[in-house]
Amino acid sequence: MQYTRRLVPISSCAYRCQIRQICISKARKEVLELGARGGPRKFQRTKDVWSVGSIAMLAIPAAAFGLGCWQVARLQWKLKLLEYLEKRLNDPAVDFPIDDLDSLDSLEYRRVHIKGRFLHEREFLLSPRGRFDPGLKNDDSQGSLLSSSDMSSHGAHVVTPFLISGSNLIIMVNRGWIPRGKMNRESRLNSEEKGEVTIDAIVRKSEHRPQFVGANQPEKGVWFYKDFNEMAKQAGTAPIYVESTYEMTRPGGPIAGQTNVKVRNEHLNYLLTWYSLSAVTLAMWYIRFAKK
Repeated sequence: MQYTRRLVPISSCAYRCQIRQICISKARKEVLELGARGGPRKFQRTKDVWSVGSIAMLAIPAAAFGLGCWQVARLQWKLKLLEYLEKRLNDPAVDFPIDDLDSLDSLEYRRVHIKGRFLHEREFLLSPRGRFDPGLKNDDSQGSLLSSSDMSSHGAHVVTPFLISGSNLIIMVNRGWIPRGKMNRESRLNSEEKGEVTIDAIVRKSEHRPQFVGANQPEKGVWFYKDFNEMAKQAGTAPIYVESTYEMTRPGGPIAGQTNVKVRNEHLNYLLTWYSLSAVTLAMWYIRFAKK
């Protein structure tokens, strides 16, 4: 006896239901397979990465990286400043603008020629002061703060009023550095220039009181830092200050050339510090929140 398969027609509604059940079954199967492969763990990892704690910790390397970039810009600025100052110091000297004193602001760190005579009896000292002249590195006699050497690098700068020829203008000239043993003017009388002289000097501006430096005591003639207005008032000069170039040094007298352009430059160390902090904290964030 043979049996024949009969095709039973079904309605379109029943057909759609059947297809929907097949799709649901496949979806369930895929979800189960995904769970077997660690799907929930991936979901939890994604949730941790965007948590408040994760974002807060991620802000640390981001901020450190930004500060590192800022230090790069500061380093470039400082290097350009040092290059500019060195160029100014090496530019040819110009005549002192006796008829246009307002232009002195634009001449800072420039060499100028000045003719006149020193008023040695009105000199005063800036102390304590170290040496910055070009001859310092070739001088084997320099000592430490406690050294008994007469040429120890700790001493004072001699500032002497200078009357400019053909005028009544008196300015202040830093003639150079002296050791502690020569702070008494009597020990330097033979080195003092007499009569009219021509000097080369560097134009400088006043400075603010440095941190941790004591206040000046004008009434006692004690000067720890350069305050041109106060110094000029005590010395009876104009508030104009220049520093003699190294070539103006006289045997037995102050060592000229004390213009210091060694601007502090720690930006390279700072940027390395910030970039290192950024890298370390980013690695910590990755281990804590992303690597699971």
